[in-house]
Amino acid sequence: MRLIKTILFICFAYGHSLFAQTKEAKLSQIMQTFHNYNMFDGAVLVAENGKVIYKDAFGLANREWNIPNKTETKFMIGSVSKPLTATLMLIQVQKGLIELDKTIEDYLPEFKNKPASKVTIRQLLGHKSGMPNYDIIKDFFPRISRQNFTREDYIKVYIDSALSFKPDSGWAYSSWGYFTLGYIMERVTGKSYSHLMKEDIFDKLQMNNSGSYFHKQIVTNRATGYDYNFGGYASADFRDQSNTMGTGDIYSTVEDLFKFHLSISNHTLLSKALIDEMLSPGKLQYNNYGFGWFNQIFKYTKTDSIKANFHLGMTEGFISFALRIPETNSFIVILCNSSPTDFFGITKNLIRVLYNKPVKLKHPVHKKIETYISEIGATNAVEEYKKLKKDTVNYYIDWISMNFISEQLLNLKRYEEARVIAENNVVEFPDKDLVMVTMGNIYLALKRQDDAIKFYKKTLDLNTEYEEAKSRLKELASK
Repeated sequence: MRLIKTILFICFAYGHSLFAQTKEAKLSQIMQTFHNYNMFDGAVLVAENGKVIYKDAFGLANREWNIPNKTETKFMIGSVSKPLTATLMLIQVQKGLIELDKTIEDYLPEFKNKPASKVTIRQLLGHKSGMPNYDIIKDFFPRISRQNFTREDYIKVYIDSALSFKPDSGWAYSSWGYFTLGYIMERVTGKSYSHLMKEDIFDKLQMNNSGSYFHKQIVTNRATGYDYNFGGYASADFRDQSNTMGTGDIYSTVEDLFKFHLSISNHTLLSKALIDEMLSPGKLQYNNYGFGWFNQIFKYTKTDSIKANFHLGMTEGFISFALRIPETNSFIVILCNSSPTDFFGITKNLIRVLYNKPVKLKHPVHKKIETYISEIGATNAVEEYKKLKKDTVNYYIDWISMNFISEQLLNLKRYEEARVIAENNVVEFPDKDLVMVTMGNIYLALKRQDDAIKFYKKTLDLNTEYEEAKSRLKELASK
């Protein structure tokens, strides 16, 4: 019997899904395959027509104690917190406590005469404020993100930062903008963000396994976050999540987030008018963001696509991805406690099942490259990459994961190996701003400043609002 099961799994993994007769079975085999590739540890839920058709968990919630993940395991959801924050703010608007077109300084007087003083609530919700993201500060992650600041102290970190553009004239993702939204709600209501979230959303939806995380809290059944590097797991770096209020401090479960999805479909918390505005894409270039959700066409095969609302979340050791398909009231949520994870690849395959499209899973090229780097070195690994990419029947390429390899090598101070992989990525993915900025960072580590400047400029050619590239160029110009 065991042999038969093994044969069935192998057949599916190489692209033959003939044996999976039900949607649930197909969904299960997809997730099992990604788990076997060391590309998914966590919990997943898929709903169709407002009903859960599949949920399961894989891997370990805690590797030190060998505790398995379950569907009720609590995960840090990173920026998937933003749809919750946007909803919470719109609830305050609906109550008449806050107005969308009033400015930051109307609610936070300390912002008077500061660069962001005239930014409106509406602009903050849609990332159209020009308020920069935290990555403009060079040592944000190694230093500031580890500090336990008060709200007021954390505001001081960015209150004097210049705007990236005039409000409403551009679009740039800003976690600082969403932290500011959280702080505004605290000041207006006299209640903490976590209390408001519990009172106005979690309690009303019976999301009993969700909350705002503070690093000194004991949260039962909360997963530990890990990074997967070159064949092994390591504990993720620490970040004080209290500094991510409104933007990345929420823990939750797949089932609780399904309840949140239903509240949007059913207009449980907000009026239809406010939900329609929340889920309407912006009108600016690069702006498909409403309030707390990306709202755009999601392509899941070469020829098929659907209108979807989605958000990605990434925080130390955790990756989350939530996607809504309004036309069928479908919902997919992936909560993972090991990075990296090919969340787009997983989601595309799950959607194919929902729409009765054939699923042919392939081997991820980057996993082979990780092995080759360890066994035969980076230069030879690139030569093997060139061979593997031709075999499109059995292998697929995920550019995010390929870039992550170069970032890992950079973080490990294996600069020459990072350069070799990144230079190949530049050739392979010339339209990806993240690839270009990573190349720039590697050249900077190698003290090749002219080359670093060249690639930071290439980054801005692809994305004029890429804050890290602008910040690096400014630093280099001042030397």
